[in-house]
Amino acid sequence: MTTPMVEARGISKSFGTVQVLSGVDLTVERGQVACLIGPSGSGKSTFLRCINHLEKHDAGELRVDGSLVGYRQSGNKLYELNERQICAERSQIGMVFQRFNLFPHLTALENITIAPQRVLGKKGPETIRRAQELLERVGLSDKAASYPSQLSGGQQQRVAIARALAMDPKLMLFDEPTSALDPELVGEVLDVMRDLAKSGMTMVVVTHEMGFAREVADVAYFLDEGVVQEWGNPREMLVSPRTQRLAGFLSKVL
Repeated sequence: MTTPMVEARGISKSFGTVQVLSGVDLTVERGQVACLIGPSGSGKSTFLRCINHLEKHDAGELRVDGSLVGYRQSGNKLYELNERQICAERSQIGMVFQRFNLFPHLTALENITIAPQRVLGKKGPETIRRAQELLERVGLSDKAASYPSQLSGGQQQRVAIARALAMDPKLMLFDEPTSALDPELVGEVLDVMRDLAKSGMTMVVVTHEMGFAREVADVAYFLDEGVVQEWGNPREMLVSPRTQRLAGFLSKVL
């Protein structure tokens, strides 16, 4: 049996007195696309951020590629990794946010090359060639010299995806990547994500795009009030929900 790419058992997280995650169990196999769906405030984005230790979970066990996220185990005790070790872990996990977070003073090409050069120590010509390949892959080969302010929202998000791919991640996380886009720009980003899925990239996607989840995802998890209420094949879940809570949610978003 192969080790799952993501394995969460009993993940809990609070912000002060507010319990955001209440024992989330979830498994994503290698090469799978998993979609996290649910109402706003259900804990989806918080859980996603726990996967690369942008948020520290309070309880439970979270592993990526078989290794604990953010911690090492010695005997029965867990010790948090230092910042350098956490950054090394994080460099293997690509993340695309709602907002594009591109450097405004850098061109599209420079936004893609900066992390491989500074974090991985790769040489300029190598990273430039790779960045050009990635821009072509996301349909922006003619925008290498453009600054973020010269790009549409959909184009900026595609540059952000290319930037994440430049680190050659083993896992990609998407936090509602189309929610900040005008409706006519959503399709161009989803097309890039479809292409990634076909290539075998393991992906965890927080999304309100039910059509994308139905078409592309191998597994969907419905979160509500910090708990996985239902999970399974999205083509079955989204047509014949087993729980009243999911049925009620779908009646509002479909």
